[in-house]
Amino acid sequence: MPLPTLLGWTAAGRDLIDGAFVFCTDCYAVHRVSRSDRAPLYLSDGTPTIVDDCERFLAVHRDHRLQVLTRSSDAEMISHARWDPMCRVMWDVSDGETDFVVTFGRTDIEGPREYVVTPGRMVLERESVEVDEDALRHTIDEALYPHAAPVHKIDALVQTCLRLLLATPSDELELLDESRDEPNVQLAGLPLSVAEPLREKVRELFSEEEAEGLFAILDHDLRYDIPVVRLIRRYRIEPLD
Repeated sequence: MPLPTLLGWTAAGRDLIDGAFVFCTDCYAVHRVSRSDRAPLYLSDGTPTIVDDCERFLAVHRDHRLQVLTRSSDAEMISHARWDPMCRVMWDVSDGETDFVVTFGRTDIEGPREYVVTPGRMVLERESVEVDEDALRHTIDEALYPHAAPVHKIDALVQTCLRLLLATPSDELELLDESRDEPNVQLAGLPLSVAEPLREKVRELFSEEEAEGLFAILDHDLRYDIPVVRLIRRYRIEPLD
């Protein structure tokens, strides 16, 4: 999206592209538009002073060609856990015609975020699905309490679940959250395509009384509350030709 000028834009105007990136194609400099651009800074004596980071960027690049880059895919790579202040993040962005990868993070823990734009796109290089078998087994055990189901029945149900999950396309997974401590790991529950055949396996293996508790966790807990699946994605940058 070309930007002939943003100088003098109202706060409401900039709110329309909040979260997007203003990109100077002459200098390859970039600024992410944010409501915090207009947040006051406080001097040592507590006096507030208004500093508009976006206006400052636009003033520096007044006579240059500016574009707005917006996120163009869900691809993301992070270097550390997201809560880590030194975490670096990579996203796909585009002006509508050309693809770029923007990398942002800090080189100093006390410094501001820095942004780097590179022509290219993020390409999925590797994807894997893992199942937290211990959490799965523990949830099944709790659902059967106080019944003492034979271990071989529980094993058969767990193995069926593992087989179904590992054969499930990643776009069918019910993503619930992301790992707090592991970068690039998303947590998921059981998709409907796994929960339904597991219900049939429960009917086959367990008594009606035992099955009642298992149906409850298959229909709710393991789908929406307990993420027993880990989706791990790794990307590489593909430069533009």
